[in-house]
Amino acid sequence: MARQALSSPLKWIVLVTVVALVCLWTYMPGSSTTGKFTADYKNNVFLKDGIPFDYVSGSLHYFRVPREFWRDRLLKLRAGGINVVSTYVAWNVHEPHPGQFNFVGDADIVEFIKVAESLGLYVNVRPGPYICAEWDLGGMPYFVLGSPKNKVNIRTADQMFTEHVERYFKELLTRLKPHLYEFGGPVIMVQVENEYGSYKACDYDYTAWLTELMQKLLGPNVVLYTADGWDMHHLACGPIHNKDVLTTVNFGPKSNHKAAFSRLRSFQGHGPLVNSEYYPGWLDHWNETHNCRSSELVLSEFSKMLASEMGKIHVNFYMYFGGTNFGFYNGANFNVKYQPDPTSYDYDAPLSECGDMTNKYHAIRKEIKKYLPHLVDDDILSQVRDSEKKSYGKVVFTHMLPFTDIKSLATKNLNSAPLYTFEELQQDFGFVLYETDAMKTDDESELEITDPRDMVYVFADNKYIGKIYRNSMQLKLSMPPFKRLSLLVENMGRINYGPNMHDFKGLLGSVKIAKNDLSRVSDWNIWTLPLNNTATAKFEKSASKKNAGPGSFLRGTFKVTGVPADTWVNVGSFTKGVIFVNNRNIGRYWPKVGPQKHLYVPSVWLKEGINQLTIFELEEMPQSELLVELVDQPDIGSCAPNT
Repeated sequence: MARQALSSPLKWIVLVTVVALVCLWTYMPGSSTTGKFTADYKNNVFLKDGIPFDYVSGSLHYFRVPREFWRDRLLKLRAGGINVVSTYVAWNVHEPHPGQFNFVGDADIVEFIKVAESLGLYVNVRPGPYICAEWDLGGMPYFVLGSPKNKVNIRTADQMFTEHVERYFKELLTRLKPHLYEFGGPVIMVQVENEYGSYKACDYDYTAWLTELMQKLLGPNVVLYTADGWDMHHLACGPIHNKDVLTTVNFGPKSNHKAAFSRLRSFQGHGPLVNSEYYPGWLDHWNETHNCRSSELVLSEFSKMLASEMGKIHVNFYMYFGGTNFGFYNGANFNVKYQPDPTSYDYDAPLSECGDMTNKYHAIRKEIKKYLPHLVDDDILSQVRDSEKKSYGKVVFTHMLPFTDIKSLATKNLNSAPLYTFEELQQDFGFVLYETDAMKTDDESELEITDPRDMVYVFADNKYIGKIYRNSMQLKLSMPPFKRLSLLVENMGRINYGPNMHDFKGLLGSVKIAKNDLSRVSDWNIWTLPLNNTATAKFEKSASKKNAGPGSFLRGTFKVTGVPADTWVNVGSFTKGVIFVNNRNIGRYWPKVGPQKHLYVPSVWLKEGINQLTIFELEEMPQSELLVELVDQPDIGSCAPNT
């Protein structure tokens, strides 16, 4: 029996339906049990199962947001027209001490990848081993540095370094391999090292070795790439001279994309064009102004890239969501002086620190919809909301643990020891207390510490005298007569970028009293204080302005009624220190220098009923009441001009 021909309108309905299903299959991860993702160097495009693949990517670091929020933040990426999430992998999160691996809880990167896949996102993974990221030591764990007397040549073919990398990568990449696109997962690209052209070593043997290791552990089909600035010196050492590694460049909205990619073409003549870090905002430092970039500035070059006559350009927004440097993970830069990063990593990104959709978010989404409409789904946008926020009022501190009892929190104690660094003490973060009775004085004297790393809080007979900071013009302090000298040293974040990354912490130079050098004697008692055990602290003394001094922990409580909401700690008149909420380290505060004034507290770290807030004040207690306030708005500082 002859088939009846379809009517013309019905033909179009069927055709449109088929095309839509093909497009959906093409742009959805996990569409098949196996697949093939490649860089087509002849046609300068990416191919997914043989079909050209477009992407606009957004950087979001799983380690800067509680895992309970991963789905929310990733869904907001997808709702904004982003179809690939890019994430660094922080080695020091996954291997905090040699051979001690952590891939659970907030460190469960495999679960993060699965959540991304479930929401229709592909994944670009940037495992380093160095990641920069304004993260302590660029994400590398403290132990890769070695010691001041036996330095490891990090990011080189130095065997002491490569042995650490190989051990870690075997653990990490073995977990990631099943989630590569070729095995049915969402991971389409993996970066080799990071901005290596900006590093002084320029060790081609190292990057060749690292490439071979990654291909061995991930298989020969994975698309590997590098990412560097587009200056000549960046591209001299950053790209890997291997036909299987794609070279990409990083630049912000004040750069000209044609100039950047033309220079790239002089190093790599063919291949897809990728801006791996397009900056919609910028990082902050303590004691500097908060950096912002207008939507107009960000869109100007972004629009030109999407419409470029140079061909298809793939763009990754760094950062699309910044998040928070919880705990002591913040990094630092060094440009003439040491520049530690604050707790907030808001970055003036399209999604704010608490995950709210900003005007910049909607402006970028509109631009993506204009040029790549198939990436934008209005139905997904209707599923996302900004976070609930509440003010929980004042938290009055009622109990304290004074400086004289701080040793009860020590995880290690050494007696009659030299001035070991944090790294020699196998301590990653926090504080170390160095104490000696070797130099008793009956007269006033002068203390000089020539290389403090980073802030030294000085106590004489348990009385706070003052501080010596590595950035200070004067590294000296007038001392009263004393019998016991106590030096509480704070690691404020290891340098994460540039030539000064051998940033050992502790007392690196001399410690002189009346010109007598105490650093030469092995008569120090040492207590390590990583402060990862505040739940065990005994707050047995009542807190009052009279007995609460610098170096004291204060504790109070507040009540949450109903479902917890996001909130911020306004530390008020407190000077410098650390905040813990329900024994989670929320981060550092330093409102006197700014720019950040309030610290973000995620709702998922609160509970209905009574909650606990602990503050560790290092410098000066308030002259008024001992309290902080939980408010419903952030304050990370007023914007500097566009950078």
